[in-house]
Amino acid sequence: MKLTNNLSITINSTALYLLSYLFVFFIHQLFTILSALIFSIPVEIDYTKVSFLIYRYAWTFDSVKIIYSTGPVICMILSIFMLVVAVRFKEYDGLLKMFFLWGFIHSINLFLGSALAGALLGEGFGHVLIWMFMPDTGKMIITLLGLFSLAAVGFAITRLFLLSANSYFNKQEPSDRPVFLFHQVLLPFLLGTLIIAAFRFPLNYYESLRLITPLMVILPAFLNSAGFPVFFFDEDPRKIKISSSLIAAAIIILVIYRIGLHNPIRL
Repeated sequence: MKLTNNLSITINSTALYLLSYLFVFFIHQLFTILSALIFSIPVEIDYTKVSFLIYRYAWTFDSVKIIYSTGPVICMILSIFMLVVAVRFKEYDGLLKMFFLWGFIHSINLFLGSALAGALLGEGFGHVLIWMFMPDTGKMIITLLGLFSLAAVGFAITRLFLLSANSYFNKQEPSDRPVFLFHQVLLPFLLGTLIIAAFRFPLNYYESLRLITPLMVILPAFLNSAGFPVFFFDEDPRKIKISSSLIAAAIIILVIYRIGLHNPIRL
C-alpha cells in the first residue's frame, strides 16, 4: 500500500510539474516572440526553439536587449504571482496548489537560470551581456549569483514543499520527510525533465542547462527539511489516488505541442 501511495504522489506531482512548465514556457516564448515582432524581426517557431530570421549585422543593441531579456523578466514577474498564490493556498488540501509551487520554480528558474546559463554559455540572455561588453569576471559573478539565488529560493520555500503533504496525509513526522520529498519533489523533477527533454529533443546546451537548474532549488529544500517540527493537518480522511484528469491534461497538451509545432511556423 505504501508503495502504491508513493507512486500516486509521484505521478500526480509529475503531471503538475509538466503542466506548470508548459504554462510558464509558453508565456516566456510568447513574450519573446512579441518583442521580436515589435522590432519587425520575422521568427520561426518549432517544438525546440524560436529562431530569429535576421542577418547578424542587422541586430542592434536595443533589439538584442529587449528580445533576449523580455522572456526572463516576464517570468520574474510571473514568479511573484505564482508564489503569492502558492502561499495563499498553502493550507488548501487540493492538488492544484502544487501547480503554482512548481510554476514558481519554473518561473524563477527561467529568470535566474537564464542569467546563469547565458553568462556561462553566451547564448540566450548571454547575448545581452555580450553586447554590453561585460568582461568574463562580470559573467562569472552573474553565474555565481544565479546559483546562490536559486539555492536561497530552495531554502526559503522548504516549508511550502512540506505543507504540500496535507493533500495526502493528516500528519507529517520529520522522519517521513525524506521519502515524501523524494516522491513529491525530486522524482517528479527528474521524470518531468526527462519527458520535457524527450519532447523538445534536440536541445542546445543553453536550453539543457535551463532544464536542470531547478535542481539548485530542490536540493536545498532537502537539506533544510529536517529543521521543522511535526506538522499536524486537519483530521479529514485522506485518500491517496492518481488524478487521471491531471495525467490526461499533461499528455494531451504535450502531444498537441509536439505535433502542432513539428513543422516550423513563421510569423
